[in-house]
Amino acid sequence: MVVFGKQVVLHMLKNHPDKLQELYLAKDIDPKTFSLLRSAKAPILRLDFKKAQALAKGGNHQGFLAKVAPPTLSDLATLKTYDRLLVLCGLGDVGNVGALFRSVAALGFEGVVIDRPLPFEGLVRASLGAIYGVPFCVCSNLLDAICELKGAGVVCCGAHLEGEDVRFVDFAPRLALFLGAEGEGLSAKIIKKMDGLLHITMQGATNSLNVSVAGAIIMDRARK
Repeated sequence: MVVFGKQVVLHMLKNHPDKLQELYLAKDIDPKTFSLLRSAKAPILRLDFKKAQALAKGGNHQGFLAKVAPPTLSDLATLKTYDRLLVLCGLGDVGNVGALFRSVAALGFEGVVIDRPLPFEGLVRASLGAIYGVPFCVCSNLLDAICELKGAGVVCCGAHLEGEDVRFVDFAPRLALFLGAEGEGLSAKIIKKMDGLLHITMQGATNSLNVSVAGAIIMDRARK
């Protein structure tokens, strides 16, 4: 599995060096940066432009690429023992999902449940490697997952325009926050199973936020 981009590779080097299997350079770099790369103890290989473009699938690699170990999937049986979970319903944009993984890692949430497989390469890159530090699982049937979570004593709350203002919510000690895809939101079946609904009050002419931004705001309000 190959990821690319200078900041992605350097972030992986700093936070998850054990996941780096090979480093690839497609440009000359300064001695200080090269010394940092050597500290990873992973082989460093030179690539020509065409090979680098092929590995990056045409993406902007900036001359920095890395072969990395794939993230390890967890399971719902483990995640339902945690106190703060994020559940993503219908989100298919890797950039948004990766950004949410970064927010989970930064804001004290403990795990993520997604309802569909997403390309690990994109998630590693979009999350700047944060996905390696956040337990996550894939549950294709979220209705069953909700029942399992509730059975474990987890309160399930969904983001919805008709919900309570998140500024005034008294969050439960054990919480699963459900976010729906932009435009579609949570399905009616999932909404019916929620213990509560919440929303972010808007000002001015703006009536919505990017889902990764909204998720970060709500997670910040809900931290323990």
